[in-house]
Amino acid sequence: MSGRRVANAWLGDLLAEARWNGAELARAVNALGTLHGLALRYDRTAVAHWLSGTRPRRPVPELIAAALTERCGRLVTVAEAGLGAGSEGPGPAAPPAEDGAGGLLRLALRARADGDPHGRAPLLRSPYQPVPVPAAVWDPDPAQGAGPDGGGPGTRTGTGMSELAARRHLAAHAEQLRALAGSFSGLYLTHGGVHTRTALAAWLAQDAGAFAARHTEGPGPAVRVRGAAGRAVSGPRCGVTGVWRGYAQLAHLLAEMTADSGHHGLAQEYHGIALGLARQAGDRRMYAITLRAMSAHAGRLGQPAHAVRLARTAVETAPADGEPGTLAFLLVQRAAAHAHAGQRAAAAADLATADRLHGRHAVDPLEGPFDSYARADLDFARARTHLALGEFPAAAEALERSLRGRAAGQHRATALTHAALAETLLRLGHLTRACEHWRAFLTAAPAVQSRAVREALGRLLRDLTPYRRTREAVPTVAMARALAERLP
Repeated sequence: MSGRRVANAWLGDLLAEARWNGAELARAVNALGTLHGLALRYDRTAVAHWLSGTRPRRPVPELIAAALTERCGRLVTVAEAGLGAGSEGPGPAAPPAEDGAGGLLRLALRARADGDPHGRAPLLRSPYQPVPVPAAVWDPDPAQGAGPDGGGPGTRTGTGMSELAARRHLAAHAEQLRALAGSFSGLYLTHGGVHTRTALAAWLAQDAGAFAARHTEGPGPAVRVRGAAGRAVSGPRCGVTGVWRGYAQLAHLLAEMTADSGHHGLAQEYHGIALGLARQAGDRRMYAITLRAMSAHAGRLGQPAHAVRLARTAVETAPADGEPGTLAFLLVQRAAAHAHAGQRAAAAADLATADRLHGRHAVDPLEGPFDSYARADLDFARARTHLALGEFPAAAEALERSLRGRAAGQHRATALTHAALAETLLRLGHLTRACEHWRAFLTAAPAVQSRAVREALGRLLRDLTPYRRTREAVPTVAMARALAERLP
């Protein structure tokens, strides 16, 4: 047989559908590479090679598929672009990240591989890929029943001492998971995700795996606790829902920390696991919160249309009569997604509704990392929307309000808010005030290990280059260079 390459007609068809030429595809791939921390320099010649049958190394095929997904307004897979290993053309689309059984065991196994210093490199390099957006219809698995506590028809709760002990054990474990979510959330807000996530992954590798081994039967979603005479015990009083919800929250936090560390494909996988666990808990609210995080992640990675779809699904999935702070949290992300997609009227409407709902939430806020939504965080999210719409004075006002409301010790959030305000003030021509906020950012940044903070430092050095000899900028640039030398 001949070793001659076969032309990639599938990629050619997709280029025609996108109404792109080779140079335009190359520019889109280069731009996505920058968002993933890759310095790519492709041009139309490289695209011509891909069309002739050459397959670029990972993660470039995934970036090509992501660029075409955004341009075509539908999911485009690596296989459909003819760029998969051993690809013979389009194959079935990847299943939604939430599908599949055994989410708890999957979480434990992935966290264990994540903590292996000898084998985790491919995991950390895995690229982000758009996947089908879950439907907005909330239809938990019938095996769980319709009740909020995970019990269903025909389940037996039992009344013996062993059943009582089992229920107490599950309730205690659920309380431990809630406490851990609070602790790790606080560490993330204070010090960023780079080091914090490794501790959480190590804990989940041990605890989630042990719990799955002790309390699950087969791959289905229902947890069954073994009672007297080997009977399966479950039901509202068993504490199962609290355990599922706790693991969903920890998987969500691990996803956010992993994204903050720049490992976007792995973060996407953890988000998908969190979705599945929230569904197993019958927790629409946690499910919607995770979809919201996935929308923000997609938007940061240059997928505005995908971010809009995820944000809309998050709002549609949440309970209509839910807690107003949660609805405000979801709507302000949908506003940002609409703004990045150029949908100004929709963004403004969502901002107004989110602001009104948050006013009701502030009257009687709940406690906990997934139950409260601080005004400072809402204002920071509002600023992102104003920036996307080019409304820089409104963005600066929102960021200043966010800073005034920041709790002491939230180094990551404080640093990023100062950085965003400095960039905004520089756009408005206020160099002196911008440098003041840059220096505040540089003061907070050493306590934080975060890819977002590292990228903000890079933007500082870039944006102040034209002013590096001015009186206001000289000390700021010197501080930034000194910090850049110390950061890993």
